Amino acid sequence: MRRLRAVVAVALALGAATGASAYQPRVNYQLQCMGCHHADGAGEDGRVPSVRRSLVPFSALAAGRDFVMRVPGVAQAPLSDAEIAALLNWMARNLSDVPVPAGFVDYTAEEVAGARHRPLASVREARNLLLVRLSE
Repeated sequence: MRRLRAVVAVALALGAATGASAYQPRVNYQLQCMGCHHADGAGEDGRVPSVRRSLVPFSALAAGRDFVMRVPGVAQAPLSDAEIAALLNWMARNLSDVPVPAGFVDYTAEEVAGARHRPLASVREARNLLLVRLSE
C-alpha cells in the first residue's frame, strides 16, 4: 500500500510539473492526432489531409461539421464526446490558416455524440464534395 501511494504521488507530481493532462486539447491532439496530421496540422500530401485550410470552412457548413465529427480519427478516438468537442475547437483556433470568424459556433459534446457514432464509409468522396461546395 505504501508503494502504491508513492507511485500515485510521483505520477501526480509529474503531471503537475509538466502541465500535462489528458483533458487538455493540446495534449489530446499530440496523443491522438499528431501522428498523422503532424504537429502543425499539415497532414501528408496524398495520404492525410491538412486541417489547416479546411477545418474552419468545413465547420461553417452543417454537412462539413457532420463530416469532421464522423471521420475515422474522430469517430474512433478513445476520447469522450466533450474531449473531442474541446479538441476540435482548439484545432480550429490553433492550427488553422483560416481565421476563426466572429460567429464561429463551437462544437459541443452533444453535437459530437450525435454524429461520431455514425462513422463515414467514403471519407475521400465526402471531403471532395465539401471542397466543391466551398469553392462555389
